[in-house]
Amino acid sequence: MSNSTGTSEGLGVALKRSFTWHWHLLGLGAGVAVAVLSGAPLLWFPFLAAAELGYLGFLGMNPRFQNVLKGQAKLPPPLPVDPKQRFQQLMGFLSKSDAERFETLRRRCAELVDLRRSMAIKEGSPGVDDLRGESLDRMLWLFLKLLHQRSGLERFLGATRREDIEAELHSAEAQLATAQARDKAAGLPESRLVTSIRERITTIRERVENHQQASEGLELAAAEIDKTEQQITHLCEVGMTMSDTAGLSTQIDSISQSLQSSEKIFSETSFSQIYDDEPAPQLLSGTSSRTAIRQ
Repeated sequence: MSNSTGTSEGLGVALKRSFTWHWHLLGLGAGVAVAVLSGAPLLWFPFLAAAELGYLGFLGMNPRFQNVLKGQAKLPPPLPVDPKQRFQQLMGFLSKSDAERFETLRRRCAELVDLRRSMAIKEGSPGVDDLRGESLDRMLWLFLKLLHQRSGLERFLGATRREDIEAELHSAEAQLATAQARDKAAGLPESRLVTSIRERITTIRERVENHQQASEGLELAAAEIDKTEQQITHLCEVGMTMSDTAGLSTQIDSISQSLQSSEKIFSETSFSQIYDDEPAPQLLSGTSSRTAIRQ
């Protein structure tokens, strides 16, 4: 009894998965639309019904087709929506030295915010809001994401040597030449072996190109990290000695505009996921700067 129940449930799931497949629904809708527009829907509906039964009964229940649909259903989990959770995810990926580098920069910003807050209290002015705390959060958030990007590229390049890929390419090219010569000597058309080797060469060349792009991306990421760190450090140093809060806010706005220019430059590169609209967690603003990211 339990086996028959389980079989029925499995059949129902398979039929549902096949029926709700987006390409099937698109085709079914198009068929119905054509039947209605033809002016003789009763003539076309039996053919549509037969096609539907054929799809669900033969292709829809095919094990290979079901495996394809199951594979499409297993999408990678989305990135955490909660900014604090996302922050922990990025920090957990960094090396110890990169994590310390980020914390050092964050502490400098926190000291700046605390100093401006104490000055504002003495002067009886808003102070902290004028300091553009959210802009500082955004700068630190960008710096963290750049560190994360570089860490990923370093791990990839550390585990994949270009020399090894190029050696595989040379070997495959030699095999292709030998196979082509053999077919030519025998007066035969291109064999399946030649086609297979040529496809393998195409894949290897794509790997070489991907490795080159990763190398260039690593160099670019390192340059952006140094630039962003210097900008934030300079801002903190100026903020510690500048008495004019409005002037300091202008400095912050200037750096923010510089970062926005970088966003435009990298919007169509592998850095597009860094310069996005993902909200920055409250690293400094909105609460005490000493406890902001520990909550």
